[in-house]
Amino acid sequence: MGAGACGLACALNLKTDNIIIFDKKSGAKKLSITGNNRCNITNTLPFDEFLSSYGRNGKFLRDVFGCCFRDELIVWLNGLGVFTKQEEGRVYLDGITSRELAGILVNRLAKNVVFKRFEPVELLKKTDGIFRITTNRGSYYSKFVVLSCGGKSFPHTGSDGSCFRLAQSLGHDIVPPKPYETPFCCKGYGHLKGISFKDRQLRLNIGKKRFKVRGDFIFTHFGLSGPAIFELSAHDFDEGELGISFIDGDRHRLKERIHLFKGKLVNFLDGFLPKRIAQMAPFSNKRCSDLKKEELEEVLDFLFDFRVKVKKCGFNRAFLTSGGVNLKHVDPKTLKSKIVDGVFFCGEVLDIQGPIGGFNLQFAFSSGLFVARILNRLLLQ
Repeated sequence: MGAGACGLACALNLKTDNIIIFDKKSGAKKLSITGNNRCNITNTLPFDEFLSSYGRNGKFLRDVFGCCFRDELIVWLNGLGVFTKQEEGRVYLDGITSRELAGILVNRLAKNVVFKRFEPVELLKKTDGIFRITTNRGSYYSKFVVLSCGGKSFPHTGSDGSCFRLAQSLGHDIVPPKPYETPFCCKGYGHLKGISFKDRQLRLNIGKKRFKVRGDFIFTHFGLSGPAIFELSAHDFDEGELGISFIDGDRHRLKERIHLFKGKLVNFLDGFLPKRIAQMAPFSNKRCSDLKKEELEEVLDFLFDFRVKVKKCGFNRAFLTSGGVNLKHVDPKTLKSKIVDGVFFCGEVLDIQGPIGGFNLQFAFSSGLFVARILNRLLLQ
């Protein structure tokens, strides 16, 4: 149930002709928009470091990644005619886009899989060892079921939380889902839309807690987005204050340069800041030599610690969901349910989240490949 990265990887590697895959949409909708079409497939970190990147749930993935890790994923993709390249510790698609990868995977389904597009599963029930799968078009029966229909992020792609409801109907606990890898929404900065910064320091203040990160970000019509923002969004909060360093360098030295400049402050700032940002600076139309001491300090605060009230934008803009099926109800050696025999899980439906950088797509593909191997053994019995 679910034709995303993990569902497709699972279905395409099952060694049986008796496969039906259901999807609310046309398949791989979320995969097709991953990474602004670049698609960061995985990361080059060593195995143990890769595991630790998932935090407290990393140990749960040892068996999954021990069976189907980076090399196995790349070999499988190569077999489909999909090739990759490395850039600064990350692995990307080489020569094709995310949308094209999604198309390749969906098109491969025709060989052995009955693909039920636009047919969401509404009810899942087990009776006398057989699952009855009820959709908007009829009922189907199966001995095994794989729940791979995602979380709640980008619900327009079909990932709308229905997988959680199905798992819960079978008796599984759901760790409350929250937006993860999401932009920040804020009011009053729409006029800065399109302005981006590379390798700048950001500070997120949540009550008395402070979190720092360096990276790229961009102003959007609704707030702030980009890799550095997504990294900060991993922290648990609803509203906070973001401090932005528009520039790097020594505060005292810049103070001297401003004081010595003979023209207006806005003209000085035009030398290293986008014009729309420079015009926002306090006393921007005042001559630098006329700035009072406290005014100059206010200018420096603007440049080195610009403050913005932010909140997480929510599931509509989030790339991932934190929370999901409680791992206490899932066997890490098989990804099989401990509650209901015959149910398997893969991908975002599980309470597993990694940082940005290819970790979550690797988990999606790996968990799908892993469940396929487990099921292939069971089907031979």
